[in-house]
Amino acid sequence: MDNIDGQQTEKIDGIDFVRHLITECRYDDAFELLGRMEEEDPDNYEINYELARLQFEMGDYYSAIANYEVVLENHQSPVIFYNLGCAYEANNEPDKAISAHLKAVTLNEKFPYSYKKLGLLFLSRGDTDSAREYFEDYIKLDIAQDEKNSVKDILDRI
Repeated sequence: MDNIDGQQTEKIDGIDFVRHLITECRYDDAFELLGRMEEEDPDNYEINYELARLQFEMGDYYSAIANYEVVLENHQSPVIFYNLGCAYEANNEPDKAISAHLKAVTLNEKFPYSYKKLGLLFLSRGDTDSAREYFEDYIKLDIAQDEKNSVKDILDRI
């Protein structure tokens, strides 16, 4: 297979090459390659996942949400629900963001990232009781001590 630069990349999986392009901030090249890959294999959820990540990075939250939802039709994980929640939050849809993060912690009760996001989302809407609950659950998980201290400071203020 030829890459964007016309070089041979048989030894590198297409998705891995896209991830490499994204790491190098070569977003246009990654979009182009993902578009070709999607035409060849429209049911490959990894392509939709990488498209969603890239669209989120570029600020196209609506498209990122659509692609994360396609991925979730075939593969559910806390990470994907977390990313979907972040996309909803960035798209100013806090209720949907909360719902996605709740699904993430339902799938994995020890997934810390969504607990913190839930605390922040509830805090932003003035629901301090729910915010406190999720922050307290968050600091019970396996996270860095400085992160625990930071959240304890938030808890002290609410």
